[in-house]
Amino acid sequence: MDRIRTVAIIAFALSLGSVAAKAGCAPDQHQSFICGDGTAAIRIFPDTISPSRQLAFGWRTSKGLPSGQAEPAADVENVLVKLSDGAVLGRLGGAYWATGEMRANRYDLIAAWSPDSRAVVEVANSRWDTDAFRFYAIGDAGLVSLDLHDLVEPAVRAKAAKKVEKGRVFRVREDLPVKLEADGRLTFAAILFIPKSEEPALGFRVELMIKTVKSAAAARVISVERAKLPN
Repeated sequence: MDRIRTVAIIAFALSLGSVAAKAGCAPDQHQSFICGDGTAAIRIFPDTISPSRQLAFGWRTSKGLPSGQAEPAADVENVLVKLSDGAVLGRLGGAYWATGEMRANRYDLIAAWSPDSRAVVEVANSRWDTDAFRFYAIGDAGLVSLDLHDLVEPAVRAKAAKKVEKGRVFRVREDLPVKLEADGRLTFAAILFIPKSEEPALGFRVELMIKTVKSAAAARVISVERAKLPN
């Protein structure tokens, strides 16, 4: 799987070669892209590139990107980037970073794109928590953002018995499929668990419907079902 992913990234780098050089987004030595330079430089997460290969998540800091095996020297900001010109379309909710040689410890970030690349769901997890679970729609009028965390967590907790649910942390499983359909249907897995405990996590399969109209988005929970999830 890693070999296939590597080949795809290399092919993408070659296809963007002339455009990237003109726009200031250039392949780096770690199968990714750097957009801009100096303190404005942004490093792209190759695993978040959209199906259209025109958009991706990236990260930056106010002091620029570190070199070699150095860690970021300032707070990390995750952003949505247009790869054709390196423009930042909006700030994301996570603070994940990866240099190709190092990465944020116990942090994870995924981008679940719609097939037409017009929308994406961000899942940003730290060691125990889901720090950001957001929907973004990319349109001519700009970026539309919708927080899904505050919608989903109460719906999941409502499915657990109160005495069983007590003390458990909510988390979207970034290691299981998060799928955004063309019609706005979103499916994913979530858990309620007790950190540093041998108590089994409570698993759930969740389905939402998300709609975007002009400069606004709205979501509703279609179903939340208890499920046995892989460890």
